[in-house]
Order: sequence, then structure tokens, then C-alpha cells
Amino acid sequence: MTRMASARLVAQLQRRTASGFYGDSAFLLVDVPSGTYDDYNNPILTESAVPLDCSFTDKPKVEAWQAIGDVEMVEAEIRFKGPRPTKGNRVKVTGRFDSDTYTDKTFEIIGIQDRGAFGFVCALKATTV
Repeated sequence: MTRMASARLVAQLQRRTASGFYGDSAFLLVDVPSGTYDDYNNPILTESAVPLDCSFTDKPKVEAWQAIGDVEMVEAEIRFKGPRPTKGNRVKVTGRFDSDTYTDKTFEIIGIQDRGAFGFVCALKATTV
């Protein structure tokens, strides 16, 4: 007989994971329709930046991303508990655990693994340097 974890236990595990594991900071950049349209009737998008406490690594486990296809595109990974990401969203790393700042670099999310109570792991490829 297996027992399901209670909501209290799941919340406690999430708090411990976040406090002990997420030492980096970043912004999840999401394009949001502004409600106005251009001359060709396409929606004008604005960029929304959602702050994240995360764990970032520029040494990804490439074998975990075989389903993407071209694993050589995977340049980094990010783990976080927060809003649900979608492919094409961008991530801007702003701080690392070992220093206050990080060279401004923006990544595009090219793969997502949902870890349930522990958040998301995303494969990233660099879009700007």
C-alpha cells in the first residue's frame, strides 16, 4: 500500500528545496499582447519580466534532453519553482550564488521538464551575448 504525500508535506518540501537549492536569480521574459495592433492587424507585444529564484548551470546534462532532437543546441539549464514556462519564453540570468551580478546574457527556453512539486527544469540556448 502506497501513501500519497499530504499537502502539508509537499509545501514543506517545496520550501526546503527553494531555500537550499535556488541560489541564483533571473527574469522569465514573456511576451504579452498589449491590446493594440499594428498596420497589418498583428498584436503588438510587450515584454513582461517575472523575477525568479532559480538554480542555473551552464553545464547541462545533455543526455536528459535527447527528445529535443539537436542536443548540441542546449547550452544551459535552469531549475525554478514559479510560473509555468513555455517554449520560446526567454530567461535573463541576473545573479549567481557566487557573485552579485552575472554578465547580461539572454537564453531561449527550448525544452521543459515538469518536476511536479519541485518546479520545472528548462533547457536553454543562448540568444544574445
